[in-house]
Amino acid sequence: MRDHSKHIQISCEEVVSGLLAACNFSPKTEMVRLDESFGRVLDEGVASACMLPNALTCRMDSIAVHWSDFVEGMPDTSGWVRGKDWEFANTGVAMPEGFDTAIVIKHVVVSDDEQRVEIDAAPSAQFAGTSAIGSRLKPGDVLAKAGEIIAPDVAARMAGGNVASVAVRRKPRVAFIPTGSELVPAGSAVVPAGKNVESNSLVVRVKVEAWGGTFLPSDIVPDDPNLIIAAVRKACACAGIVVLNAGSSKGSEDWSVEQLEEIGTIICHQVNHGPAHHSSAAVVDKTPVVGISGPPFAASFTLGFYLQPLMNKFLGFSVRPFKVPVRLTEPFPIAGPMSGHNARKNCAGEERPSEVVAGKQFFGVRMLNVEARPDGSLAGTPVTGRSGSPATLSANALLCLNRARVLPGRLRAMSFGLSYGSGRGKQCAMLFRLRRPAVFAS
Repeated sequence: MRDHSKHIQISCEEVVSGLLAACNFSPKTEMVRLDESFGRVLDEGVASACMLPNALTCRMDSIAVHWSDFVEGMPDTSGWVRGKDWEFANTGVAMPEGFDTAIVIKHVVVSDDEQRVEIDAAPSAQFAGTSAIGSRLKPGDVLAKAGEIIAPDVAARMAGGNVASVAVRRKPRVAFIPTGSELVPAGSAVVPAGKNVESNSLVVRVKVEAWGGTFLPSDIVPDDPNLIIAAVRKACACAGIVVLNAGSSKGSEDWSVEQLEEIGTIICHQVNHGPAHHSSAAVVDKTPVVGISGPPFAASFTLGFYLQPLMNKFLGFSVRPFKVPVRLTEPFPIAGPMSGHNARKNCAGEERPSEVVAGKQFFGVRMLNVEARPDGSLAGTPVTGRSGSPATLSANALLCLNRARVLPGRLRAMSFGLSYGSGRGKQCAMLFRLRRPAVFAS
């Protein structure tokens, strides 16, 4: 049996720091069409290429007049001729040639034949109701800054400056390698006895694309050391970040960390939280490799913990966590590995021994449903149930309870919030640590 006694276990924060320190990203710029740039990150500032408006323009639906006719007061319009003394002028359209002032159409009565007008309000000054040449944009005016995400409004602003293509940061390429001789692809005609359907590639793909990356899938790799090495090296050659769906479990067929040690540098074999205790981190061929656990729930949230900060760094976003206060609506139940029953010294053979090490922190990941209260504050309600079960589908946040400090019937833990955000809506992972009734969320 292989010796796992010297496996390195570090905290979530230490894993992120180690991975970020090992990164040597050299993002490149590429030009893309503006209409294909939504969600991309600008690598260079964008300036207007035109003058807007490029002619004296009417601001509202109006009639165009000559200011000189109003210098002495309201004129007699009974003899006015359309095209000579007045003309229709519409919103955003250049003023008719020779006219310099506009009167809103609501202050005008137009005859049925649209040739004569009566006016009940005079303009306040010359050029009233108009926009001057260049009053909206001039060549060289800044439309967007480097680092901005191209949202629809940003794209429209650039299009208004006659910009058709922009320089954006090339997307981080994230390769995903699912491993396990027990896995078969989703949609297989038959799922043989003892086999599982591989589903984590879907989770990884959606998150990678939502966080601004390009997903590079791999075929399922059997539990064979040589095949795992070949797959990792191939992935490192074509991607900037690799996700290896095999942690550091101690089963007889779990080979991934041994292979990562053989061909790269291990940052850690395991982390101080569970589920996903057997997550790993390494660097192979100067490429960060995030090893995530197989169970879907653990695989999903650890991507937010360890993959998203790497992608944020590549794209130039902040990798620092941010905090938002949340208040618990009720105490978290003490159950599972944290209870006195499961913490007994002589565990039954089918029960996993506690991962808590005396004097060290270990966190149990629990689920919350965070909602806004009428007063604008956020409230978090514990969600109970087996991870991934229908009962937990309402959960939209995660809480980390310090098992080393939790005693039967009482809840004690440090207060600290960690969430990596990129400005992309709610696509961030959430990690909380609780003290009394307050937690921090995002």
